[in-house]
Amino acid sequence: MSKMAKRKYISEFALHMNLTHTMLLQQDDLINVGEYEYFSSENPCHIYMICRRPRILIDSTNFVVNSEEIIFAFKIQRQNEYENLELKFPNSYGTNDIKIISSFPFNTFELFKDGNLVLSGKSANLLQYLGTQSTNHLDLEVLYIGQSYGVEGARTAPDRLQSHSTLQGIYSEAIIKNPDCEIWLLLTSFEKYLLTSMDGTLKVNDEDMEKDTEHLKKVTNTFLSNDLNEQQVINFTEAALIRYFQPPYNIEYKNTFPNPAHSTYSECYDLDVNSISIEVNTENVYCQLYSTTRKTKWIHIHDFFLHSKDDRISMFDFENLLSNNSSTNE
Repeated sequence: MSKMAKRKYISEFALHMNLTHTMLLQQDDLINVGEYEYFSSENPCHIYMICRRPRILIDSTNFVVNSEEIIFAFKIQRQNEYENLELKFPNSYGTNDIKIISSFPFNTFELFKDGNLVLSGKSANLLQYLGTQSTNHLDLEVLYIGQSYGVEGARTAPDRLQSHSTLQGIYSEAIIKNPDCEIWLLLTSFEKYLLTSMDGTLKVNDEDMEKDTEHLKKVTNTFLSNDLNEQQVINFTEAALIRYFQPPYNIEYKNTFPNPAHSTYSECYDLDVNSISIEVNTENVYCQLYSTTRKTKWIHIHDFFLHSKDDRISMFDFENLLSNNSSTNE
């Protein structure tokens, strides 16, 4: 019978990447991203997701306004059929002179009040703007995950996506195979956190205590001084997301993350951190993410143990940690 693996240190650490900034748009909107000043040097947009969802069209012929309510009508395309959707709201504008104009293919609109333009944009954005009554129509299937770093050095995702070959290929294939769907881009920024697990009940000798203290200082000093290489942080964030969602248009990392042989995130192994974890919350853009291997959720959280289970216990494997501690301290 094989010997049960134990904790390597009293203090174990995980690098946690939490999604903090998201912007949902289409390729023709990329040129205007800089105008919003949403991303910055402190929150750069270096990770993007290419996604797909049903085509959402405005139905201006069934737009209704009266003194009591306003009814917005949409059509959700699913293959060669359309699902009709109506959203009703109290008329708080104080006028019935409200019109919506949309021309073929009805994926954009203009909203006028008393003859003045008050809102315009994509039909899907209007559905998103109107609230969360029909969020299932806004859910996004993750097709590809990428980063903006390349041979030319650091660039932001919006710059790279304007001439991205994979994006062009997905658009072309979508038009041919999935004309009932639209391609959307989710631009993201992640913030790193250091998660700590300490077990003060372990019985250790002076040598083990000294090793733990050295490890604790090395990890915390590196993190607090922000000495983690930004390129490597982006690399393992991208790799973890690809491994988690398994997007069909990605090849690298789908089945090879984590791997100590990958030099692109070697600092994680140099620091001897226990795990890497990701947290993706898309509630602020009113859409849930899913893929062929992941269920539709508002929040996706997952951890990746960086080592062999025969040599060490994951700090997130709470059941084995409790069993191990019980047997160790008997």
